Amino acid sequence: MLICENLSFSIDGQKLFSNINFKINKEKDLLITGPSGIGKTTLLSILCGLQQPSEGRILYNDISLYNLAESKVDEFRGQKLGIVFQNFNLINTFTIKQNLQLANSALDSKDTDHIYELLQRVGLADKSHIKVSKLSIGEKQRVAVARAFIGNPKWIFCDEPTSSLDDRNTDIITNLIKEESIRCKASLILITHDKRVQSILNFNKILRLGEEL
Repeated sequence: MLICENLSFSIDGQKLFSNINFKINKEKDLLITGPSGIGKTTLLSILCGLQQPSEGRILYNDISLYNLAESKVDEFRGQKLGIVFQNFNLINTFTIKQNLQLANSALDSKDTDHIYELLQRVGLADKSHIKVSKLSIGEKQRVAVARAFIGNPKWIFCDEPTSSLDDRNTDIITNLIKEESIRCKASLILITHDKRVQSILNFNKILRLGEEL
């Protein structure tokens, strides 16, 4: 279970959001919505242990995330969380395969078969040797989604995962996220304005920043 209690975040003395409270049970999901600039990406970063809140706490089962040492937060994120960043966070000088292999080796995993399987699922198996710098925006987005599932995470976080995709690839990626989340028995927390995604994924809860869940 993921529990968010009384979460607030301020920048330069101005509150971006406050009093965020929710619980996400195992294998359930949450859609985060709201206008641009209201703090959706910041909230996701806080939930992933990438940015500390001004107030409140985050619990993953019995683990209070920000009571951990910074190195332990990094370790927990690497082992338990899968993240699709809005800016991808890929290494442009590496090939597609090397980006996924790097994520795999960070988990000390010897299993590489699933890398090819994931690339097949996102339609990039035949381009695995190509450097990320040569890819289109949509292709980079698909690589980022595949990488998020490398370690069979228990919580998946996606920040606008289909913003650069056409209808066909939106269907592929959204269904991949859904199916892989089910396979991993993971909870899904997703930010999107994309009505196409919302029509495919039946979210258990919706958080509209500024409103009660």
